[in-house]
Amino acid sequence: MKENLIGADDVISTLAQQRQVLLKHTAELLCGDSLGILHRAEREAKLSAILLSSLEHLKVAEEELLERTEALADQRDDQEQSLRMIRQLFELAPACLLVTDCYGNILDANRACQMLLKRNLSSLERQPLARFIPADDRRSFRDGLTRLVEAESVSDWRLQLVPPTDAPLTVSAAVQVGRNGDSPSGVRLFWSLRVIETATTTIS
Repeated sequence: MKENLIGADDVISTLAQQRQVLLKHTAELLCGDSLGILHRAEREAKLSAILLSSLEHLKVAEEELLERTEALADQRDDQEQSLRMIRQLFELAPACLLVTDCYGNILDANRACQMLLKRNLSSLERQPLARFIPADDRRSFRDGLTRLVEAESVSDWRLQLVPPTDAPLTVSAAVQVGRNGDSPSGVRLFWSLRVIETATTTIS
């Protein structure tokens, strides 16, 4: 898509340049004959030739721009379809999947995770995951988040979750850090939670 965008910009630039050339030659022919070097018929013939040549260049550039636009539209449709498929896979995955920022605030959660936490997505969005951690463990959990962002990933982080109206659960969390730039706002944590029945441990 980036190549098509660059190509479209080149075509638009060509159109603008051709317009400037046309205006320049037209001005020269209409205003530059003060010495009578060109007769009226010759001037009109030259102007007609320039117009025909410019129109042909503009037609070619317009066709190229149309092709680029259609290619961009096709690529956009393909990307939207891929995103829909990825979203569907995320929603229907049997594993409990969620996305948080680097502070543990929930940005997205699939259906399995919503069922685990006894909350729908609208109730989970922007809620801190620490809300579902026992109060005595929340400081340790936040310290673990800081270490996790530095470590980039963890495959088996044992946590206790306390869903509303349900008994505490011990889960194993596999977490991968994603980054978009150097700012903390560009950090995303991708979680996969699996319910287990062993004691809670912390990141070492």
